[in-house]
Amino acid sequence: METPLPGDIPIYDLIRECRRRGLKYICIVDHWRETTDPSIFAEERELLDNIDLGLRVYLSAEVEILDEQASSPVNIEDHKDIIRKLDFLSAATHLGEFLPSIRRRELPGSKDKFIEYVHEKFMNIIKNNLFKMILHPTDYGLGDCVRFGLCKSYSMDNVPEEYMDEFVKNVVHYDKVVQINEPTALNPPRGYEIFIRKMVERRVKLTVGSDTHYLEDCILGRHRKWPGGTRSAVRVIKRCGGDRSLLWIPNH
Repeated sequence: METPLPGDIPIYDLIRECRRRGLKYICIVDHWRETTDPSIFAEERELLDNIDLGLRVYLSAEVEILDEQASSPVNIEDHKDIIRKLDFLSAATHLGEFLPSIRRRELPGSKDKFIEYVHEKFMNIIKNNLFKMILHPTDYGLGDCVRFGLCKSYSMDNVPEEYMDEFVKNVVHYDKVVQINEPTALNPPRGYEIFIRKMVERRVKLTVGSDTHYLEDCILGRHRKWPGGTRSAVRVIKRCGGDRSLLWIPNH
């Protein structure tokens, strides 16, 4: 979800909607940015521990990865009590470091350098012991590459196949989980299923995510960008030869 403010967390309404849909498991994964008050995750854990949920609810955080070295707002020592309250940590590579308002990194001057940067960022996230799940990596930064004017097409042709192979190899080696994201599955880059198929063939552990940011996303379908479901993500896994045995559930 989009990270709520302390004291204003709509968890109960979200869980009620999930029960209505007959879901057995969900994971709440709010953003953990540089500006986030991490106490929000402790408050969420307290709320979850004090109600009869009627389904299994896991708690994670979508940690903003700040640069190609996989730096993040999470400090193991300062945040150890918060980290213990989470079932696992997730990492997201949003590439906001190139935005003019942030400018943590200078935008690479070519498509190849940009994709190389994204690949290095992924490799360092995967090797980081803090993170169990890699969130929405399957367009390999191509949406941003197009928006920044470096890629002419929204296509996996822009990503060297050895990058995809190295990604899959390291995800398996470091025992990570990859989220297949509904918005990307609804609007995939050309050749997207090549990457998914590589993961399926190597038996990568997968999850499906709706990328729901607000309660209204799943109840009203308010935001087209965040559709509030996972049907397309499930379908693409099946089309690529995957089945239920690939889906990862914590502690199972």
